[in-house]
Amino acid sequence: MASLPPVEPVELFLSYSHKDEALRDELLNHLAVLKRQHVISTWHDREIGAGREWANEIDEHLDSADIILLLISSDFLASDYCHDIELKRAMERHDAGEARVIPVILRRVDWTGELFDRLQALPKDAKPVTEWPNRDQALADVARGIRAAVEELLVERLETLFGKFCKAEALRNWPNAISLGERILKSVPGRQEIRSRTAAAYVNRWLSRFDESSLDTCGHAEIRTKRREQESEIIDRIAHDFDRAMALDPDNAEFHYLRFSLRLVVRQHQSGIQRSEKGRLEKAAFADLERAIELRPSTAKYYAARGRMKNNIDDEEGAESDFRRARELGYRFRLTLYLRSEGRKSISVRNIE
Repeated sequence: MASLPPVEPVELFLSYSHKDEALRDELLNHLAVLKRQHVISTWHDREIGAGREWANEIDEHLDSADIILLLISSDFLASDYCHDIELKRAMERHDAGEARVIPVILRRVDWTGELFDRLQALPKDAKPVTEWPNRDQALADVARGIRAAVEELLVERLETLFGKFCKAEALRNWPNAISLGERILKSVPGRQEIRSRTAAAYVNRWLSRFDESSLDTCGHAEIRTKRREQESEIIDRIAHDFDRAMALDPDNAEFHYLRFSLRLVVRQHQSGIQRSEKGRLEKAAFADLERAIELRPSTAKYYAARGRMKNNIDDEEGAESDFRRARELGYRFRLTLYLRSEGRKSISVRNIE
């Protein structure tokens, strides 16, 4: 189970006779490992708080449980409430596919013809717990059976979530894809495919906001905003999502390039930034661009962008080298030389789109 922690704990409801309370507590002890690992949560009627309406509380948990354990004994079958209320409702939910019912045979009793007699019971061969030579052995067998049922349920949950995730991707519903991807990653945090696709959803959410056609000679792109949106707030949200994308998929060159562009936007347009902070942003942007080139060294626009940055800091030789490499890789632009007021030559770049 350590390899498949749950999206959220599987809720177990224990239906039992109070005369079997001691056996119930022994079973809960054997389930403690699953509970401590946050794989399951358990509930029974002794957890009803003072002043609560016990029937409503039981109904609420009975209707929300993922797995319902029926702790079978003669006292359980003799109880009108256990038999006619809890057992009946449990089997209704089982037959509707809303929950799984697992009978646990505590003490020997004839249960032929009961609503649950078609279900696989625990322990092994439905041998009552009290008739095993070692009771811990019997309850450990019950716990293993419950663990197996929980694992099956978790796999079903993940398959359902993954199907919804794929649908959200197809519909380009990026907020929903992000939410579903993060839920899946709680269960399989190391699954690289899900990490990469969730990271892409974070980035795709904002791609339409980048206007690279507005690139100026220093490589600044513009961020499109909608009516009544504050550019600073949008930039903060984009930066947050990009950072999460990079954490999920740190070796994606395009993510580094986009974060480079975003950092230049922040440096250029946000007011109130100290000179030291602008310098830090420029260094961080350059580091992202360098990493993008390292990861995908045959991408022309990365060299063009680095050429603009080098040109901006008067590294004319480096700029010309990068522009030449961009051109070799198929990047289409025009170089124009002009003189600055102080008489130094610089390079201006304009894309031909």
